[in-house]
Amino acid sequence: MRSSRPRDNSTHCFRCYMRREVCICPILPKVATRTEILILRHIWEAERPSNTGRLVALAMPNAKIIPCGGGDRIGLAPLDDALLRTPGTWLLWPDGTGVQATFPPPERIVVLDATWQQARRLYSRTPALQVMPRFVLPVPDKERKRLREPHRSDGMSTVEAVAVAVAILEGKEVAEPLERLYDEVVHRTNSLRWGIK
Repeated sequence: MRSSRPRDNSTHCFRCYMRREVCICPILPKVATRTEILILRHIWEAERPSNTGRLVALAMPNAKIIPCGGGDRIGLAPLDDALLRTPGTWLLWPDGTGVQATFPPPERIVVLDATWQQARRLYSRTPALQVMPRFVLPVPDKERKRLREPHRSDGMSTVEAVAVAVAILEGKEVAEPLERLYDEVVHRTNSLRWGIK
């Protein structure tokens, strides 16, 4: 079984976690937004080179990763309910009812950076998430190449979801660098895996 953990500093970049020969750091964009992005990243995602929540945090000054998940045995501090309950905070969530745009727009978007199963557990164990208004995205393009095969028709990576939300809230031109970044990460990863030029 292939390890999801970077082997060492000589093979992987410890900033973007990609292999050195396809490191994305030199082309990371800076995407400034009015909207704050809070990424609740499951701890099992933290070391995965395919985790795109990391890319969001690297590219967006107004994004922050908050480690979560793993149950009580891990010893993480509980999520800050006061932060999650701050007015103007919305949950990016593909399931159920919600809105695609609103006025005034959300000041803060919470993104669950996890597998679908991990996200559902985190949601069910965090009452503050359950009472947030939901920001629902349109169904993603099924033809797009991705790092991981989605298990749901509305599944997408964290950076894709954030890019779509930013496009809706702040305009496509603001979100475009995130879209290009993801496509480039997929291209570089596939070129390494399959020798695609």
